[in-house]
Amino acid sequence: MKWITHIALGFFAVKVMEIALMIDLLDDYLAYTVVSAFAVLPDIDFLIEIKHRGITHTIWFTLTALPLLIVDWKIAFVAWIAIFSHLVGDMMTHSGVKLLYPYRETVFYLTPPNWRIRTGSSAEFMILGILIIASILMESVVSTQTGVEKVFLLSKDHVVDAKISTFENGALHHYTVKIVWTDGKSKLGFLDQDGRLRVIKKGDILDLEILGMEKVDKTARRDRVRIKDLPLWRDRIIVAWEDNGTWSKDFVGTGIDLYFKLEGLREDKYIGVEYYEVG
Repeated sequence: MKWITHIALGFFAVKVMEIALMIDLLDDYLAYTVVSAFAVLPDIDFLIEIKHRGITHTIWFTLTALPLLIVDWKIAFVAWIAIFSHLVGDMMTHSGVKLLYPYRETVFYLTPPNWRIRTGSSAEFMILGILIIASILMESVVSTQTGVEKVFLLSKDHVVDAKISTFENGALHHYTVKIVWTDGKSKLGFLDQDGRLRVIKKGDILDLEILGMEKVDKTARRDRVRIKDLPLWRDRIIVAWEDNGTWSKDFVGTGIDLYFKLEGLREDKYIGVEYYEVG
């Protein structure tokens, strides 16, 4: 394969791994440089004038990425992915790769004979175009997934300001919100303009951009409050409430949400609440 195809394949492989692991591997310029360099590193045999597709095209040569662990584990990981993607690419050609050289001379292929490509052929350039387009499309998926995962992690002890695009009930929505609650798995909650908690599902999120965050103490505390005073609790997330000694744990929302839930009870009645502050 040509060097440019190897680089494109390297970035494609990293993008696939980002989606699979839901982590951001290409988070700085060094990572991009490492992928580009290590994706073509096995072809250094041309420069040092040793046997082509010999020792530099083996499974042992991928270990040259390990010293980068000194810098950062993610840098070493993307370097290993890039080198391995080079071997995968060459296993799609007619020459194949001797992965276990010099211990075994077996040539390994990834594709059947009729599907193998020639270096510089029109088939290779078609593959190059597909790799570039696929990598661009996957970038939006990666940024959304990793952004959402970061929010789930940060929301444990932060209020997160974010821009969110969702597809709900057949319509596209855009929000700039404060994310104040999460179930830790599949739901995020933010305060709407009426001071009520709005919950969205992880699967409905199309795009998410973190704008900022503020650390807060989300350790739940208990208090007693009159029902008629609940609408004043716009910046408190209630996670449980009590009436006549019985605690209900199946509720989450602001004081306004609980006020409407308890509509019909005497407004001067005191209830117990378990909550944390977000304002």
